[in-house]
Amino acid sequence: MLNNPVILGLFIMLLMWSDYLLTLLQEKERKEHYYKHYQSYPVNTIEGNPAFVEAVSKLKIFNPKHFIATLIIGAAVPIALFYIPEIYREIFLGYVLSIFFIVNAQHLNNLIGYRVSRRGLHGKLFLHQRTSALIQASRYLSITILLLFLSIISGSQIIYGATIAGLTSALRLYLLSKKVAPIGKEDLSPEDISKG
Repeated sequence: MLNNPVILGLFIMLLMWSDYLLTLLQEKERKEHYYKHYQSYPVNTIEGNPAFVEAVSKLKIFNPKHFIATLIIGAAVPIALFYIPEIYREIFLGYVLSIFFIVNAQHLNNLIGYRVSRRGLHGKLFLHQRTSALIQASRYLSITILLLFLSIISGSQIIYGATIAGLTSALRLYLLSKKVAPIGKEDLSPEDISKG
């Protein structure tokens, strides 16, 4: 893959489209079944990127913003790899691929969780978006610890890159949590707020 920039670019684009399509499948499952058990607030969405929230909520298969970002990143990664010193190329490749694999794995985890929750799950969870981002950040951090251990015992440059990807993913969500409206001292669930 390092030697074929076209295949690498197409693979990156495939991972990005998979990310978006898994998000849509997850949102569809939530709207059809899981909404009875889960709601986020202050905005009720599963999409963490504000630029894509509206398209995901409308289940738009073609999202021009995502499509343009996919083309740009799919082209930029192979070009960047060409200019990066050879000693860092595997680390860079491990980083870029793992950013997408980590996110896609989490989407699959959520989607499978939503589907198996059609039966045997009762009650409703109201989850503040800040809390949700911090929970997700902690999951990425735990993945980072595993990857760090694997990178140390294997010495693999690609796994070193994956470790950095896990850490930056956790840090990104931590910083994103700070941009979400703060949780009030007397935080009430949306259900309680609507009754009051």
